[in-house]
Amino acid sequence: MFNLNQPHRAALHSFVCQSILVLICLVCYGYGGLSGANFVFDDTVAIVKNKNVNSLPTNWTAIFTHDFWGAPLNSRDSHKSYRPLTTLMFHYEYALLGLSAGYMKFLNLMLHCVNTLLMWRLVRSFFIVALDVERWATLSAALFAAHPVHTEAVSGVVGRAELMFCLIHLLCLLLTVANVDKRSASSYALILLLTAIGMLFKESAVTIPFSCIMVDYFQTSTYMLPWSVQLDAAVNRMRYVCLTTGSLFLLLLRLWWQNFERPHFKEVDNPIAYNDHLLTRGLSQQFLFAINFWLLLCPQWLCFDWAVGCVRLIENMWDIRLQSVIAIYCLVILAFTTFRRLAGLMLSLALIVIPFLPASGIISVGFVIAERVLYVPSIGFCMLSMYGFLYCYEGVSNKKTLRVMLQVSLMLLYAVMMVRTKQRAAEWLTEDKLFTSALTVCPNNAKVHYNIARLATDTGNTTRAFLHYHKAIQLYPNYESALMNLGNLYRENGDLITAEAYIRKALKVYPRFPVAWMNLGIVQSARQKYNEALYSYEQALKLRPGYAVCYYNLGNLFLEQQRYVEAMQNWQQAVALNPRQPKAWANILTMLDNRGMYEDALRISEQSLEHLPHEPSILFIRANVYGKLKHYVEAETLYKQIIALDPNNMLYHTNLGVLYHRWDKLQDAIESYQTAISINASKATTARDNLVKLLKRMEREASPNI
Repeated sequence: MFNLNQPHRAALHSFVCQSILVLICLVCYGYGGLSGANFVFDDTVAIVKNKNVNSLPTNWTAIFTHDFWGAPLNSRDSHKSYRPLTTLMFHYEYALLGLSAGYMKFLNLMLHCVNTLLMWRLVRSFFIVALDVERWATLSAALFAAHPVHTEAVSGVVGRAELMFCLIHLLCLLLTVANVDKRSASSYALILLLTAIGMLFKESAVTIPFSCIMVDYFQTSTYMLPWSVQLDAAVNRMRYVCLTTGSLFLLLLRLWWQNFERPHFKEVDNPIAYNDHLLTRGLSQQFLFAINFWLLLCPQWLCFDWAVGCVRLIENMWDIRLQSVIAIYCLVILAFTTFRRLAGLMLSLALIVIPFLPASGIISVGFVIAERVLYVPSIGFCMLSMYGFLYCYEGVSNKKTLRVMLQVSLMLLYAVMMVRTKQRAAEWLTEDKLFTSALTVCPNNAKVHYNIARLATDTGNTTRAFLHYHKAIQLYPNYESALMNLGNLYRENGDLITAEAYIRKALKVYPRFPVAWMNLGIVQSARQKYNEALYSYEQALKLRPGYAVCYYNLGNLFLEQQRYVEAMQNWQQAVALNPRQPKAWANILTMLDNRGMYEDALRISEQSLEHLPHEPSILFIRANVYGKLKHYVEAETLYKQIIALDPNNMLYHTNLGVLYHRWDKLQDAIESYQTAISINASKATTARDNLVKLLKRMEREASPNI
């Protein structure tokens, strides 16, 4: 048998504890969270559609002057969520591995494991309580690893901002604990530096120095001194003053970078903030604190979006839901009155409240509740929960039966948490599962129905799309995006009159809606109301001058009026603003092809392929032009390339057959025509007619001369 001495036994125990914590993380997220490599919900806007992420070479200027969603930080449309280092992480992952949700989620999981271990090390280093700190650390970190409310931050790729904020937050707290006795000025300068870096991952990192002050306050046992001595000592604690001043300076610097402009959100995102009654706003905001605490306490109600319809406003003091608010403040009062005896309780509450302050309604935010913002505050909650458990456990040290019951209850709690986390991680695999799951939590949330309808539109399920768009508008009649999208759906189904009516309703709600003006122009153009369509497009461009898609549609309008010069000018403007617009390039090339300007078509198609090297529509037109110029080899190469990209496109096989027909490769032409017919016999009229002519020709050539 091995005889381990005390240091070796302690090291082995630490290794086992850390291994168990990592295993819990992997069990909760490792299989379900990684097997579904899909970008969902906010990932699409922040990563998939964000040019700052998925464009090479790296546009440093854009990354450090645009917000998290890709809009210029100083524009009216910006949400002011400035997280350039998070965007830069996504960008380099794209540069190395492409847009792979699986790899990005794997990195999120690894960061969650690291944060769990850092939390374990942090709590383990505390010496402010008489409890078994080693056990407190392990149990708290295990709850942090398995808590279901973390699923959004870990399974949603955009949760990277929260994970990095948490990582830097924990490093700063560990640095504070390590320098309690040394009180080195350099360590506090390093905390401010890390805070500044953290703010470039997530704005909430500005609260880190205040969390460090609370940890230092309890670790130095200052809380045990009389109040008069504490206040006198606080004046002499220059490090507290420096941390507070430094944090406020970083906050001012951050606001200066966005010109001290406030973000502009819509009422549908946060109806509480837009309510006209001060009492309603105040009471409802207090109730949100209770809901957030309840999500930490009992994470059964989890929803990807808690916008309008999820939380009914509290309009008077007699609303029974305010009892939950009273209960929370009673807990806070208890912590204040017993903080010398139960220091762990007070510290845990402080680590819940301080990181949550930016989302507490002090500033206007674009959400009612966001589960991912609870990721960092949950550190304090997990500490609080296990502090309470151990307090009860040690209080019944002479009652073995009760201790066993508490142990069994705790193990059952971990099992339930892990099962719920795996279930929730599975819901984050696809948007369909994620959006549908929200109906059980917030059936009256208009945004939930809107997102289900939007997804149904993308997948071609128009019946479901109509149902949920109408439901969203029924729940929130002024939902301008739902009104506009419903109008677009009616347009796609041929009901142009109804389409125009709904889009006009959207513009009545929000007249400065450039997308709605453009879509109104599309409907009016389809109804041949060309002058009205032109006015609508001009309004859209007035509200959004660099609106590339609008220039493309304006070009289409001029094309319908046979104003070819203006059409070409607007398409060229569209690709100048956004070179990754295949339809605009295709229209330019088609016009050049139709006008016999083949050399220009080849030259411009070469330019377009620099931005869209694998775009079938551009390659197809380029191949047609080569065929007309009798450059058969080049044309054949391009046709085969686009057929490899889309082998079931009837038109590609038909045109390849025409090429072989002209080239006198008759057998190859027959095979191409037959393939086109086999793909879609009813629509392959050109292939069928050409095949008949070709066979008759071959039959005549094969017949003997009489």
